[in-house]
Amino acid sequence: MKKVSVLSILFLICILAGAQKYYITNLYMYDMFLLNPASAGSNENCYSFSAFYQNQWMGMDESPTTQILNFQTPLKDNLGMGSYVYNDRNGNMKEFGLHQAFSYEILLAKKRRSISTISFGLSFDIEQSKIDESSLVDHPSALGDQAITGGITAGWGYNSSTGILYKYNDYQLGFAVTNLFNQNNPLYLNYDEPDLARDYNISLSSMYKISSLGIFVEPIIMYRQNSNKDRKLDLTLKGIFPTMDPEYALWGLVSYRRTMDYDYGKSLGLGTTIGVNYHRISFGVEWQLGLTGAQQDLGSAYQLVLKYVICNNLKKKAIPCSEVQKFKNARYSGISW
Repeated sequence: MKKVSVLSILFLICILAGAQKYYITNLYMYDMFLLNPASAGSNENCYSFSAFYQNQWMGMDESPTTQILNFQTPLKDNLGMGSYVYNDRNGNMKEFGLHQAFSYEILLAKKRRSISTISFGLSFDIEQSKIDESSLVDHPSALGDQAITGGITAGWGYNSSTGILYKYNDYQLGFAVTNLFNQNNPLYLNYDEPDLARDYNISLSSMYKISSLGIFVEPIIMYRQNSNKDRKLDLTLKGIFPTMDPEYALWGLVSYRRTMDYDYGKSLGLGTTIGVNYHRISFGVEWQLGLTGAQQDLGSAYQLVLKYVICNNLKKKAIPCSEVQKFKNARYSGISW
């Protein structure tokens, strides 16, 4: 019987969890640019900086951790740009990459009380994957396994994503495709490695104000299906709550994920975030609760979110702004989280 090496098991875990970069694209509820390149630099009046830190499977040693730094800026002639770098560690596997995206927005219609636009985006990724076997040599399960050399194996790969984003006032409908290219990182090109699936993502969101309470809510629906026919549905509700001091606001979100691969679907996880806005700074803490047996055994996850926005035409307030604000008096003033 052929022996399954520790290295192969590690590769399988890392490919399934990391090749799709879900630890990045799943953050779309904080910044749609992380999923759809058509949203890169979409606010023509603001420059934004974001940082994310995530720790998963807290019940395990050397549990997966991810750090992301993100920057977006508008350019001239309806162009926008977004960039992020990321560093991910999953046990003995490490990934480091750079993502660069550009978007172009077209004005479809502009009336006294409405405006509609459509944006197109394209991004390019380059990534280094690395596995360090030095700590595996003396592991009991690795004795006699010739696949474990004790060295460091690394490889570079590239990929691309594209997207479309339609906006009508405060309503947004997006479609994005990730992994346009096949797997080209030599680290994953063995005959027994699974193919890199292409993801198709549809998102729908809006923003509303509950006037009687002074609360702003933003529902988000996201449907994802890949070329392997895996299907998932996310339901998210974001909210922001003004305080007595206009310089501060509280915000939060609740998100529910469900697989659609069964007759009646199956719950995958819940996430909740609480945060505070102070002027142009936003900070939040997310707690994730896995609802599958494996997730419950491995432990939950938490995430830290930090954002800073520089706007050239907005007051230093801590409540959301409307997309309409770029063209006329808006329903909301200030900045979004």
